[in-house]
Amino acid sequence: SQVSNVTGQSTEAVSEQLTSLWNGYKVALEDSESYVDKLAAVGAATASDLEELATAMSKVASSASMMGVNIDQLSAQVATIVSVTRQAPESVGTALKTIYARMGDLKVDGVDEFGTTLGEVSSTLESVGIKVTDETGNLREMGTVMEEVAEKWQGWTEAQRQAIAVAMAGKRQYNNLTALFNNWDMYQNTLAVSQNAIGTLNQQ
Repeated sequence: SQVSNVTGQSTEAVSEQLTSLWNGYKVALEDSESYVDKLAAVGAATASDLEELATAMSKVASSASMMGVNIDQLSAQVATIVSVTRQAPESVGTALKTIYARMGDLKVDGVDEFGTTLGEVSSTLESVGIKVTDETGNLREMGTVMEEVAEKWQGWTEAQRQAIAVAMAGKRQYNNLTALFNNWDMYQNTLAVSQNAIGTLNQQ
């Protein structure tokens, strides 16, 4: 109920979203308050609020966790995209879920609805020096892969950026990914806020 006091949302709605977030990240009950602190701090520091973060993150938590995107990285990605695009948090959560799925389906000979074979995602990234798998052929942590893409982003031409964003996100979601990479300073600041957030909820 502390959370719904901060968000003004019904306790039930918040607790459902948080429960799916904790389940996605397999957070133990006794650790849940420190995770809420993270969301409260990020919400206070950005143009997204705790309710939007909980809504978006509940949509993508289990796939993010599975793909090696930690909760600090996820909340910073969501907050950056929501703050920049002002899209509905559900849409942002779904966009990130799509992006992780595309990056994770590399071993599947699937084709998305625009005819991109998913092996193209890894080969497009490899063409600019980003490896999505390790030496043993296992997927690397996608939170780290996305940070590596972001580090190189500024040095790429507009055409390269578009090719990478479309490969990673698909044509429907690439604006979200572009918003994230074009505002990477905001992501890094938000990441730091989330990592240092203990005690935030009580202050609010």
